Amino acid sequence: MPNTSLPENDPLTGAIQQFHLAWNRGQNHAANGLTVALTARVPRDFLPWFCGVQQLGFLSAARARLLAEHLPHTRLNTDRLDWDAGHWSVGERSETLQRVLHLLRDAGHLPGWRDETFSFLEANSERPFVRAERAGFYFLGMRSDAVHVNGITADGRMWIARRSANKSVDPGLLDNLCAGGLCADETPMQAVTRELWEEAGLHLQAEHSLRHAGSVSVSRVREGGWHEERLQVYNLLLASGEQPTNQDGEVQDFQLLEATEIYRLIKGGQFTPDAAAAISRGLLTRG
Repeated sequence: MPNTSLPENDPLTGAIQQFHLAWNRGQNHAANGLTVALTARVPRDFLPWFCGVQQLGFLSAARARLLAEHLPHTRLNTDRLDWDAGHWSVGERSETLQRVLHLLRDAGHLPGWRDETFSFLEANSERPFVRAERAGFYFLGMRSDAVHVNGITADGRMWIARRSANKSVDPGLLDNLCAGGLCADETPMQAVTRELWEEAGLHLQAEHSLRHAGSVSVSRVREGGWHEERLQVYNLLLASGEQPTNQDGEVQDFQLLEATEIYRLIKGGQFTPDAAAAISRGLLTRG
């Protein structure tokens, strides 16, 4: 396993400081400062939907009507959608919702089916409340969880991935070294290990310096639905001879960039919003 318990004067900390100093120089040379927008406002015509006291997400009025028509024990009110399944088990809720998502997919309402299952975690807890198809999370405005890894070198430069032009979300935009959603019942470290290999061709070794840098929530309207995701952000120090190589076809190429160039590219809208948020959380935020 990599070294995740690092003193404050370790090489990873030094690399982050180098990045931060260069970033600040880039801001000083720019005409305007940079603001990373993390969250958007929920559209006024979107309805919150609840299962008991647990809020599951936000839906457009059309999708709320669609779900009320197909999901058993669901009531559509003027200001909210209620699913009366709070007393059910996780398995019962998951099986029922997954069955409805299959119906919506077969009827042509639910695009982008992935055959991947995500867990919706209870508020202020890591316990799953319901499990369902990944595309259903996005369609129904449910909060998902993901990991993002900032890969930096000792001199404060950063490895940046360009997403494949064939990706359904943010094709061709710039991204972190690797990133991906947490599958159902997967731990963040398991997701980091998997994504590092799939997207960057890197195996975590004992000599690697890896540190969890906290989490950040992002949200926005996407493809007619409400997208909300909690990002677990990690910083990884790569040796001078390490070079990422994509394995799964989801990355076009990698570039090793200075912080000032990254600043310019984020400001120019070349990064995904999630990657920009992960850079801000992992490399620019104190504490």
